[in-house]
Amino acid sequence: MKGVVRKLGFLVTVTLISALPVAAETGMGMSPGDNVQKDECLLIAQTCRDSVDSLQQRIDRLQREISKGTSVYTKEELRSLEFQLKDAVQTMEVLTRGGA
Repeated sequence: MKGVVRKLGFLVTVTLISALPVAAETGMGMSPGDNVQKDECLLIAQTCRDSVDSLQQRIDRLQREISKGTSVYTKEELRSLEFQLKDAVQTMEVLTRGGA
């Protein structure tokens, strides 16, 4: 049962990650002139344009943004980023173990 739940979670994550290029092509996103310190693409995945990262790149970006702390992000936004980081790390672990 635990394995089925883990595989289902992995499937959902992969599906969401694969949907990002489709969302980017629909014209949703920030304009190139936006000068925002927050990484809005990480906070709200639907607003990303031309930003498709590998899983490792996403983990690196999340860690970099979390390190900015409360000077840039609210506590709620930091919690969201930390949750995304935890999920990405777990997905990476599943992938490196061969999905078992």
